[in-house]
Amino acid sequence: MNDRRKGELIIGTFDAERFWRDPNLAMLPSFRDPEMENVVAAMDELLFPFCEAQDRLVTRYRMNACHKAYLHELGFEFHSNSTDLEEPEAGSAARTANIFDLITLADRMGDMDPQWLDGARLSPFAVIPGADRAAARYGLKQDFPAVETVQTVNSKLFSTELNRRLGLRSDSQTVYSHEELLASGLTLLRQGPLLIKDEFGVSGKGNLLIESEGMLRRVTSYLGDQHSKGRTVRFIIEPFLRKELDFSCQFHIDQDGAYRLISVQKLVNRHFAYQGSVTADDTLLHVLREAEYFEVMKLAARELYRAGYHGDVCVDSMLLTDGRIVPIVEVNARRSMSLIKHYVDRYLEKHSAAGSMTHVTVQFACDVTFDQLLETLDREGVLYKPDRGFGILPLSANTLFINKVVSERRGIRNKQVKGRLYYSLVGGEQDREGLSAKVKEVLSSLSFKIVG
Repeated sequence: MNDRRKGELIIGTFDAERFWRDPNLAMLPSFRDPEMENVVAAMDELLFPFCEAQDRLVTRYRMNACHKAYLHELGFEFHSNSTDLEEPEAGSAARTANIFDLITLADRMGDMDPQWLDGARLSPFAVIPGADRAAARYGLKQDFPAVETVQTVNSKLFSTELNRRLGLRSDSQTVYSHEELLASGLTLLRQGPLLIKDEFGVSGKGNLLIESEGMLRRVTSYLGDQHSKGRTVRFIIEPFLRKELDFSCQFHIDQDGAYRLISVQKLVNRHFAYQGSVTADDTLLHVLREAEYFEVMKLAARELYRAGYHGDVCVDSMLLTDGRIVPIVEVNARRSMSLIKHYVDRYLEKHSAAGSMTHVTVQFACDVTFDQLLETLDREGVLYKPDRGFGILPLSANTLFINKVVSERRGIRNKQVKGRLYYSLVGGEQDREGLSAKVKEVLSSLSFKIVG
């Protein structure tokens, strides 16, 4: 039996940057949102498209039974744990331990068969501290790079240096003190707004748009206070570029350094946060080929391999309003939301369908269940089924209800909580707007308030 048929253990966390970031680094001002932190902790259910029939998916919280049954009916074949690795009411305090630490310290990995685990391959969403210990604890095969290498290549410092190494135009610069940030920032502000980037910022956190001298001075003062308490100040600053389009390129670097292009996805971002992915059309692909964009991706893969990395990569890129392409905004040396979308597309292609991936954020206090949501979507004729050929394919359930569960486990009922539903809009481009409106209409009918 070869390694692939033995099976893979799919596992991961969607806030990997938190575990790569040096805790001694100064932080940009931001507001914590504990409910959204709970949503992020539940996002590992989105990893199911990576699974084949012989694989196992391990999630922090067991998958919703109705959601899992629906996915199995569609033909997604995977096994997953039926017990929680962590009690939902433990909240963010318990998540100082990442998911690999949770399974390493446990007597067993949920209800996974120890015999199956022995010799299976660990396939993490992102390589973070503890992945190697978890593999050793359960006798899992590991062929991923060292976490120190992964940490290095995921830093925006690496992306900034990579642009220079490849001879690409780059307006980014690294500042190493709050005084340098103020001086360089004032110079950039003469030309227009600027961005301050945390080296491990992600999805709306760690990117700060500065549009005035007053705001810049307040931020540098805030960072100066942290410096006086022993924190290290180190950020990337760059002009705020007027963009026409965000997009990303997914590729894989084999262990021998071979490069394999996977897909290009147009991105929908809002306030620097991910909102969705749509497969790049022929027009964009033609523009990229003419600009030799894919040659740059090959060179980026070469440099990543030289740095010791192999595995999945997602490079964020931009098309500016003046037609200029910024090929490397940042490197994400891990799997990504757009790669999940690509794997959902591979399933849909078998049924002569295509989709785009997105999400909706809601608030609610009602006692609605995921089963009711599926039933309502089906009754309205918009729940995706292969014989229907179009519709809404829910990709998550726990992310929608996790804060309701936490609230009720703490003995608080009927509290207004936040949730998020990830889903694929399956159908032609002309169907997406109508389907998007329909899912929001269905959620509203079930007493969910749309907030994002």
